Formats: sequence, structure tokens, C-alpha cells
Amino acid sequence: QAGSSNSAAASSVSSTFNPLGPNVMCSFLPRDFLECKEPIDHRNNATARQEKGYGCLRFGGSTYEDVEHTKVQCTVYTDIDCYGARTFFRDGVPCVRYTDHYFVTTLIYSMLLGFLGMDRFCLGQTGTAVGKLLTMGGVGVWWIIDVILLITNNLLPEDGSNWNPYV
Repeated sequence: QAGSSNSAAASSVSSTFNPLGPNVMCSFLPRDFLECKEPIDHRNNATARQEKGYGCLRFGGSTYEDVEHTKVQCTVYTDIDCYGARTFFRDGVPCVRYTDHYFVTTLIYSMLLGFLGMDRFCLGQTGTAVGKLLTMGGVGVWWIIDVILLITNNLLPEDGSNWNPYV
């Protein structure tokens, strides 16, 4: 009977969180140990976001204040040992989407082939790119203005994504 009371005490100890123990709370793990879903895109539908309780109304932004934040569902990898729920919501995830738009590449295209509208074609702005191509970069004026717009971060990809930071 003494053995059964020891096992009962051991199971009650393991069911409570020990902050000095080797396991951390699963929700405290860094992103490297988690598989998180992408933020949900509600496309300016505030009602859908309110019903769901999370998601992004818009993606992108140039500064920290411009970027919207939301929560996403994360699951701890199976090989990681932690305490608590293994699937949870992580708050504060930025609503940022990266595509194949690289700032340096676009800037080089703009400086070398901007008079042909190559920079606008790369950004997905085909209408203005054709106009720039037909006018030879607005006889050079539009070409220079686009280089300045790129450097000041006022000419961005058409799809609303951010510049890809990974080269």
C-alpha cells in the first residue's frame, strides 16, 4: 500500500507545473520549436475578423506602426518536450507576406533598364510599365523619379507584399 501512495504522490506532482523543473511551458518556446500556421487573410472584411477573433485585414507596411499584428495557431514539434497544451495561439505575429520581390534587384533594374519600364514590370505594375516603355521612361524624367521613389520606399510591389529580406 505504501508503493501505491508513492505512485499517487508522484502522479500528482507531475500533473502540476514545476517552474524549477526541466520542462518549460509550451507557449514560451521560441518559434524555432513550433510549426505555426500563416496569418488568415480577411481582405478588409472586419466582420469576418470580429467573428473569428483573429486574422489580418491587410498585409504589409513600411514601418512597425504600419504593420498589423494578429494571433496564429502554433503546434510544438513532436520531438520537443514541454509542459502544457501542445497546440495554442501565439499573439503578436506580424501580418507580413513575402514574395519574390527583392529591393536590390529592383533598384538595379530601375537604374539600368528603368527607361524600358523593367522595374515596374518586376513589381507587377504592367499598366504603368507599358506606359514607361512606350515613352522611353517619360523621356528620362519618369525613370529618375522611379529611382527616387524606390530609394524612399514609396514604390512597392503591386500585390501588397513586403520586400523579401532573404537573398
